[in-house]
Amino acid sequence: MESPSSEIGPKGLRPLSDIYSETENVFLEPEELLMIAADQPLNFKEAVTSKAWQEAMQTELDAIEKNKTWQLTDLPPGNKAIGLKWVFKVKKDNLGKVVKHKARLVAKGFVQKEGVDFDEVFAPVAQLDIVRLI
Repeated sequence: MESPSSEIGPKGLRPLSDIYSETENVFLEPEELLMIAADQPLNFKEAVTSKAWQEAMQTELDAIEKNKTWQLTDLPPGNKAIGLKWVFKVKKDNLGKVVKHKARLVAKGFVQKEGVDFDEVFAPVAQLDIVRLI
């Protein structure tokens, strides 16, 4: 009869050493290891130097204006403005070819405090079932 100490771990699971011993080594070139896109700017200063990124930012501003997402207004006394940030993303096809430079202007809403900077939250989101119904 086997002693209880000879069984390690729950039944049906294999030790990692067995899995590692059966796994093949994969060798990658250094450029394949770099997953971060070097062609994406990290900030506005970097982006503004490229014509492609300038066009992407202008497209975003045009979309904001067309959709009337927000309007320029005077800041009420005693309030502080929310900062904005540009977020940049290079869209590629399955072969790695650049398809689109995408720029998004986002508000830094995380600096707001409930009851101080805002009282209620409203985010209009359509449920998929309602979209199908319509």
